[in-house]
Amino acid sequence: MNRAKFAAACVSIVGANLLSGCAWTLISAADAAGSLVQAGFTVASNYSSPSFVTGTPATLRSVCIELNQTVNASDFVPTLQLALQRRGVNSMVYNPGTSPPGCEAMLVYAATTDWDRRAFSDEPTSYLAAIDLTLVKQGQILVTARYQTRGLNVDRFASARQKLAALVDKMVVARAD
Repeated sequence: MNRAKFAAACVSIVGANLLSGCAWTLISAADAAGSLVQAGFTVASNYSSPSFVTGTPATLRSVCIELNQTVNASDFVPTLQLALQRRGVNSMVYNPGTSPPGCEAMLVYAATTDWDRRAFSDEPTSYLAAIDLTLVKQGQILVTARYQTRGLNVDRFASARQKLAALVDKMVVARAD
């Protein structure tokens, strides 16, 4: 053991012996509570759920996704396509006004990003603050879903994958084939 580790161990032992049992219990309880809060933030930041869903989940084989160039998240469309694929729905991306013929349904989206600091960090981080998805078939809106950070916003730093998967799961019936 090197001198620094030995000195730290000695200080810890002396400090523990100087504190009464009650004080040591309070320090241990505060340390445990802090660990629990940090664990809660970690779990919550990996979870996301839709804020609002209107309509009945649709049964679809394919959708055409209208590209929204105002959405700044570079992984948004590929992540949306993976969420759809996971539900058994094929997708194709098209530019506004050029809808490919033969689309079973169209999916339009909007999203906004915001910046904030994660718990216990000084680094500002970008996150998806709001997402709107709308499925349209033959001119009729089938289902809409909206994710929006609110309240304590503990899930605001969840990944685009988690947020979009939660929305798509509420909008599209999973296909078994």
